[in-house]
Amino acid sequence: MYHNSTNVIGIMSGTSLDGLDLCLVKFNDDDYSEFQIIKGVTYPYSKKWINKLTNSINLSNENLDLLDREYGKLISDLINKFINECDNPKVDLVSSHGHTVFHNPKNGITKQIGNGKIIFDNINTNLVYDFRAQDVKLGGQGAPLVPIGDLNLFKNYKYCLNLGGFSNISIKENDTIIAFDISPVNTVLNHYSKKLGFEYDKNGLPIIKKDSKGAFVDKRGSKVSSRGYRVDSA
Repeated sequence: MYHNSTNVIGIMSGTSLDGLDLCLVKFNDDDYSEFQIIKGVTYPYSKKWINKLTNSINLSNENLDLLDREYGKLISDLINKFINECDNPKVDLVSSHGHTVFHNPKNGITKQIGNGKIIFDNINTNLVYDFRAQDVKLGGQGAPLVPIGDLNLFKNYKYCLNLGGFSNISIKENDTIIAFDISPVNTVLNHYSKKLGFEYDKNGLPIIKKDSKGAFVDKRGSKVSSRGYRVDSA
């Protein structure tokens, strides 16, 4: 075990809206590439919360502020539940991304809900949140977020590919890193899975067959046409 270590709980809500992901990790303070995942869990969203988060982009500023506070309370309740399920370990830091409502860095706009003050007041533990706003204000893209993790946690890999709602890649060279989004992934798969009555394509199934309009996803990854974009396979 590490001589000096830091226990961190990370929290994430992705575009797939399957639930809130929490993970407890012990980091070696002398080398962050040495870490131990102690426990991870996804707390599924209720249909009520899926609808709330899906429709959040259409809310007025006042109602979005109310949802921000309500969602912060939900996150904090699940953090406390998670800590209890982990047998109340020492937690040095909690890191909460929140849920992205909209992200338009070209116009200097990004919004993630999950009120930090409410989370902090309910967990009484060191908290970091609102990861994207400062970078966007300084003219950056505010995304993807994973490159700094790739740089510090997986230093022996030159390339790191992240497949989530969207895919992005990190490329390391000479102690520097560049990263960028590539294409939608699970947002497309979930869209077509729901048309067949499934929440998502568990274990890669069902394999969706070609339809009469020519839009399809198959096990060879040929192409997808949906929502105004088209992605051809590499």
